[in-house]
Amino acid sequence: MPQSREAYLEQLEELEATFREMGDIASTNVRASGKAVVEGDVETAERIINKHNRCLRLRHTIEDRCMSLMLLQQPMASDLRFVTAAFRSVSDLGRIGEMTLDIAEIVEDLPRKAAKPVNGLITELADGAADMVEQALTGFLNSDADAAEKVFGMDDRVDSAFMAVRDSVVKGIRKDDKVASYAPEILTVAKYYERIGDHAQSFADWAIFRATGTYNGQLLGTGE
Repeated sequence: MPQSREAYLEQLEELEATFREMGDIASTNVRASGKAVVEGDVETAERIINKHNRCLRLRHTIEDRCMSLMLLQQPMASDLRFVTAAFRSVSDLGRIGEMTLDIAEIVEDLPRKAAKPVNGLITELADGAADMVEQALTGFLNSDADAAEKVFGMDDRVDSAFMAVRDSVVKGIRKDDKVASYAPEILTVAKYYERIGDHAQSFADWAIFRATGTYNGQLLGTGE
């Protein structure tokens, strides 16, 4: 038998609060991971790693609450769009969390100044990716399609920074300078930020779906 209207609304509020917490952790960790790479900050890297289990628990809680609402409450219209979008986009937040975890673990294995030749570009990448996640989260939580649409225009900044890092590392390899010693790790970190930008766009697609009921699915393949 369906629960009372009050219990139903409380479940929706709890789902939104949990989603907000996971989104905030994801965007904060993306930005913090850039600082960890640039500064060789192992303490920051460890904080990111330590938060990962919390993110996993939040993801499972979100998925469970979405399933409960869909199966037991049969939400209608805008509520159903919210629950569906949360259920689908939490996988993007989960992948973002996994990539920042991987970045943090790379930091633990690198010398403090390993990324110095590309520090500015790594900061640009991390901040750009974090901005995209934050913007998508704003669009999602406010059910604001216009805010979510802005995410797609922000990707050029991340793509440009990624290509600049790649070009710098390739030149370093040719010159056999210090950046060449850790080229695979630096390129992996840079690629993670580019992929985080892709997941932010997928997240934005679901934010638009929540607001409008329309899903473009531009980046449906980013959940691998």
